[in-house]
Amino acid sequence: MLIWKGRWLEKHEAYISLEEPCLLYGGLVYETLRTYNRKLFAGKYHFDRLKASAGCLHIKIDMDYENFRKIISEGVEKVNCDVSVRIMLLPRGNISAFGFETKSYELIIFLEKLNISKFPEKVKVSLSKVRKIDDLATPAYLKIAGRTDILLAKMEKGDAYDVIMLGSKGQVCEGTFSNVFLVKNNTVVTPSLDSGILPGITRKNVIDLCKSLGITVEERWVEPIELCDADELFLTHTSRGVVPVDELSSCKTYSKSVGRFLVSKFEEYIGSIEENWL
Repeated sequence: MLIWKGRWLEKHEAYISLEEPCLLYGGLVYETLRTYNRKLFAGKYHFDRLKASAGCLHIKIDMDYENFRKIISEGVEKVNCDVSVRIMLLPRGNISAFGFETKSYELIIFLEKLNISKFPEKVKVSLSKVRKIDDLATPAYLKIAGRTDILLAKMEKGDAYDVIMLGSKGQVCEGTFSNVFLVKNNTVVTPSLDSGILPGITRKNVIDLCKSLGITVEERWVEPIELCDADELFLTHTSRGVVPVDELSSCKTYSKSVGRFLVSKFEEYIGSIEENWL
């Protein structure tokens, strides 16, 4: 593992103080990225999303994207393999139990060898009893460590790959780390952004991939009953791309033909889109 804190450090050289404000009071903004063939995937999209999350905490990122990308590229060269990347912004300012006023930040970048485990024999998902925090309370696009809705939902996972969370009005939203797609009558359906979901970068690529293949895509509010009526269900997230689902809550099984087809096309497609490699 390599860690960047103004310079590259080995794992044993880095530490965090017990008086770190975000450890005591929260506010740690993050993004997770990966490389394909040692090239950073969708770096600009992730950087823009990081800036949007930071903006919620009144943190203005003064680094431009070119320098951000250059740092990560240097790390990839040092590790000399495909990597997963964790970006963290530690807030600085007047932060205490009595107030949260940010004035600056510290940028930390973790790079470690990409380790993609094998799919389980059956990919199972379930519905969470925990509702997504309403957008009026916490914007869905805010990626911040320790979101209570996501933490509590993850505690329900058991042997499920992920759990699907509903919104405050009962609409299907997303998993704790994934976006949700269903297939019905050869139409791919996914919750729209106004359902209260994270604008997933792999989600966007899969929507565009489907359209390029002539597959009809609907972005709209999705009712929970539609998960039971669907022919297929699949998830998308950064580290795995497209994940076809076998089973929902041990009561519904799915075909995986469309999902498997998209898996077979995904890496070729994202490699052909110039914006993914800026």
